[in-house]
Amino acid sequence: MLKKKIPLLLLVILQFLLSTPPAIFAQEFVGGLRKVTGLGTIIRDGQQIIAKDGIRIKMGDKLITGKNGALGVIFTDNTRISLGANSEIHIDQYAFQPTQGKFAFLTELIQGTASYISGAIGKLSPKAVKFKTPTAIVGVRGTRFLVKTAPKD
Repeated sequence: MLKKKIPLLLLVILQFLLSTPPAIFAQEFVGGLRKVTGLGTIIRDGQQIIAKDGIRIKMGDKLITGKNGALGVIFTDNTRISLGANSEIHIDQYAFQPTQGKFAFLTELIQGTASYISGAIGKLSPKAVKFKTPTAIVGVRGTRFLVKTAPKD
């Protein structure tokens, strides 16, 4: 009896995999935290997560450091961002799918300081990398920079 049900079960699983939209298989995590010191928080879907080394981040996350906080982010393409104290950054867009030619990197520094070191996206598709601040959008054409913004009111 069980032998008759196995092919049917396999057929149902195969049908599910073939009919499932590709978005379900999309890259969920875009990077991870490293070298977290002091107070740091991730805001994800309205929830607060205390920042710790090794926590993975998603597109849409907001990263916030306190007055004694600092943290680093290493993205899947090896782009690195370091945030200083009293900083806030939002991960707006991220796509790293080199086999499909899809690249996107857009972050918004709301306040504080951030250093950026280019990864594969910046090397393979420099025009796909943008870094927003309250007063400007930086199009990244080099490999590293440091930006500081005034505290938000």
